[in-house]
Amino acid sequence: MFSQRSFAELNFAESKTEFLIQAASSARHMKTKLLEIGKDLECESCDLGINQLGQVRSSCDGFLLINNPGDDKELQVINPTTKICITIPKCPSGCHHKDYGCSSTIGFDSWTKQFKVVHVVTDSYGFEIFNLNGANDESHWKRIPGPWADADDVSERPFNPLNFRWKNPVSINGRILHWYVDSSEYIISMQVNEMKFSRTNLPEELIQRGRYELVELGGFLSIVYYDSDTRMDVWNLEGECWYKKHSIMAKSINYISPNNVKSSSKYETSMPDIGRLVLVDGLCPKNVKSSSKYEISMPDIGKLVPVAGVRNGEVLILKHKNSNLYVYDMNTRVMKKVSINMKNIGNFVSYKDSLFTF
Repeated sequence: MFSQRSFAELNFAESKTEFLIQAASSARHMKTKLLEIGKDLECESCDLGINQLGQVRSSCDGFLLINNPGDDKELQVINPTTKICITIPKCPSGCHHKDYGCSSTIGFDSWTKQFKVVHVVTDSYGFEIFNLNGANDESHWKRIPGPWADADDVSERPFNPLNFRWKNPVSINGRILHWYVDSSEYIISMQVNEMKFSRTNLPEELIQRGRYELVELGGFLSIVYYDSDTRMDVWNLEGECWYKKHSIMAKSINYISPNNVKSSSKYETSMPDIGRLVLVDGLCPKNVKSSSKYEISMPDIGKLVPVAGVRNGEVLILKHKNSNLYVYDMNTRVMKKVSINMKNIGNFVSYKDSLFTF
């Protein structure tokens, strides 16, 4: 029963979306935890159950694509639930994946029912595709041209190839991939079924490159645009059109501090301790020393980076530049700081466990 795909699909549909967090614990291994966001933004974390895991690059249908902790030039695909693990041969480009200058992701071809790994270190070389379900004669890397027609024409690209580093793409259910290419006009997209590239135009209102982040929210590609230091706009791509979903404005946020004291005057019921007063916009009174033990101020919006969406895209997880994590509910405009015993957090991947096999 467990080996039947129909059963695995029913099981996967009932699985909860969790949030995989990683922090470096050694030169090769990562400390890994799963974070679950509750109805009232309460956060619970637990161990993934696998020791000595490499850096997770992406997830798809319960599978994780990771750096092989034993060999810098190899990638692995693992299902943490079933403990299935496949080591992928070294890619033809000879990329050292530990350098984090390449893009790697796992996707699913719904036409052929096959999982594929997509890798790029430099688009002038092309993109490399590995078919995980292929027969023996197909178990090798396939090289396809990059998204620009002339691989040698630098002027076609919106970035300087000498200093541009590809990031892992935003994956929409493992079926559509989107890459940031440092453009003020478009991003690069790929349908995993077709393995062909296209340009997805950005909203006309966005004109400055480097002021937006790509993230998946509720099955849609979303752009979070830094309109100012106190405002971020969230745009969803639905079909071929962009719609503004939400605006995160500092003045409208109901911030709940780690000690459960709400910093908005809307909730103020008693005279505060003068020695612990901190302004909502993050600026402390001149005569009050700021201490993380008593910090109840809302973080600086301009220093928050969106890293994932949960609860059907209604809750956004953001990372501060000091590595603190925050959750923000777009319906209630409530923001909370995540309390988790991890330092130097650097990796974030949405994850659902599954019983799928190859």
